[in-house]
Amino acid sequence: MSFLVDIAAAPAQVGGKARSLAELAARGLRTPRGFVVTDVVFRELCGDAVLPDRLDQAALLSLDALRARLLQAPWPDGFRDELAGRLRALMAETLAVRSSFASEDVTGALAAGVYESRTAVPLAEVETAIRQVLCSALSPGAVAYALAHGQAPASAPVAVLVHAFMAGAAEGSAAFAPGPMSAPLIETRRGQLPKPAAAELGAQLTELAQARGPTEIEWVYDDAHLVYLQARPFEPPISKGEWSGWQDLEAAAGPRQAWHWDAAHNPLPLSSAQVGLVELVDAASVTGIRQRVLGGYLFYASDSRSLPNAIACEEAAAYFASLRSRVEARLSELGPSPSLEDALALFLSTYEPIFSVLQPALRESHRRLRAFLEAHAAAGVALIPDLRTGVPSVASERLQRMAAIHSAATDQARRQACSDYLARFGDEAATWDVCAPTYAENPSALQSGGAGPHGASASRWERASSAVEAMLAPSLHLQWRGLLALSREACALGEADDWLYARAQAAIRRALLAVGNRLREEGRLVDAADVFFLPFVLVRAIAGGGVAPVDLGTRATAGRRAWQMACGDPPFLSEGEPGHAIRGVGTGGRAIGRVFHHRPDRASPADAVLVAKSLLPTELPLVCAIAIVTETGGPLGHVAAQARERGIPALVGAAGAGTAFADGDLVLVDADRGLVVALG
Repeated sequence: MSFLVDIAAAPAQVGGKARSLAELAARGLRTPRGFVVTDVVFRELCGDAVLPDRLDQAALLSLDALRARLLQAPWPDGFRDELAGRLRALMAETLAVRSSFASEDVTGALAAGVYESRTAVPLAEVETAIRQVLCSALSPGAVAYALAHGQAPASAPVAVLVHAFMAGAAEGSAAFAPGPMSAPLIETRRGQLPKPAAAELGAQLTELAQARGPTEIEWVYDDAHLVYLQARPFEPPISKGEWSGWQDLEAAAGPRQAWHWDAAHNPLPLSSAQVGLVELVDAASVTGIRQRVLGGYLFYASDSRSLPNAIACEEAAAYFASLRSRVEARLSELGPSPSLEDALALFLSTYEPIFSVLQPALRESHRRLRAFLEAHAAAGVALIPDLRTGVPSVASERLQRMAAIHSAATDQARRQACSDYLARFGDEAATWDVCAPTYAENPSALQSGGAGPHGASASRWERASSAVEAMLAPSLHLQWRGLLALSREACALGEADDWLYARAQAAIRRALLAVGNRLREEGRLVDAADVFFLPFVLVRAIAGGGVAPVDLGTRATAGRRAWQMACGDPPFLSEGEPGHAIRGVGTGGRAIGRVFHHRPDRASPADAVLVAKSLLPTELPLVCAIAIVTETGGPLGHVAAQARERGIPALVGAAGAGTAFADGDLVLVDADRGLVVALG
């Protein structure tokens, strides 16, 4: 077999890129002149080396040694003379030396950017470039990619395409998928493609895609001509279709447009236990909103029913004090191990007063303040955020106690500060889901909190209030101060009722864990926390003395699996999405996870959103992530291509993402709409 063959030789000799060039030329499209270094050369340089069937430390060392051998091994007899003859026939001063490996034009295994390609290579460096391209078949990323796709590493042919290099006035990629796409997507990486040439490119690509299916091409515009450098199958962006969660909305609940995802407060799917609580309070309470869990996520809609037991704004502080006294007395009676039904009764007797009585009064306080400003000092509306700063509340106390933890000078002082924090806020948790451990259960979570207030804000509201008074007639000052005091009091009470709610919900968590521990001791559950993923009605029945079914563990596993699946299928964001958003170009799909900033020296968790400035093609096969966000790249680049191939939602060209989000931030990657959004 020859070391060098024409581009149109047998597919088994020339590999993916050369095979696509032969097809393009056969269709009458302009392609560069060139030839192919066959797989024979790669095999002779590697000798009898055995390639790894998995990646571990020993495999990495063997690959290093094999690449070093390939770079130094003598060329097969006659190869250099044959190569020199081919290069003379091309009559080109600079060459492109590109991988043309086994599967580079196979749908679902395109290996976009995984292998080496060199451009603008001088004649004197072609031999070195060929070796470097061959070595790229043995990189850890290439081996990982092959193994992930069920292929043997460096499957034949490992060939090299050599052709005349064409710098051209412009270059880029283009892709079209008949059906999913209405028109070709043309991406220009360098230069500018004239409109007539762009129209020609679009027409030729459309015809090509209609004949061979979704297609991506690489092109260069040279001497007023389009030249095609490669064609490969194209994985179009995942069609967003219809969100699966809408199937859970019963017809009697009204139109979909009336329901809104509560992403600002509950951005994650709910556990089975929390779903049960939502259903319980929605059936038992009239609060001004209705609630549904759709696809695992909390949704709400307005409720036209009249609220019971309305109170005046001025009564809110006294009402909360009375409610707090009753709740704390009942908590003391229940003790550390309440029964589930007693805990639920306490929760309901706390929930409805907060959401049916107290919060409407607090909203009315804020409404009155705004209405006053709109009527008497319209410019003061912009000062409302400042007017609500510096309010002494449980929120400010929380920050102060956290600051004490982080500023403690000794271990003893830090332990005391943690104890003080937990004495006040130990029943709170990182999320509103009853399945989340409280800080009392997991005190180590406090060590990762913020360092507390950053500078005093007490004077901001006073300056803002003085500015408003300067806009008002003196006769209105007293009324203004009363309304402001009432609104600021509402801010404090709005924080306090969250604290009280958390205490009532923590009692339910303790009761559920008691049931879970009993079932674990009986061998019915592997972990007490599995109780949170059982159907809530079933848990109540068991807690009340009912017989636990034999498949309890299987049901808990199914509940956890459903929760995990919901994490990968979040709702679509509505307009006016919550939190801070960064825009980019999406590949399709959505996922929620915590940010993990990429560094080559650390692996990302499989459930993380990997954020990076850029990612090398050879890094991508080694990446495990629920979603990817890069600040650079385009829709036809290697990150987008490999993400589409693997079904990972990705956002490319998301400038600013690296600084907008910190490690651990909870974000939604909406690669259908091209957004990454900070959640609550």
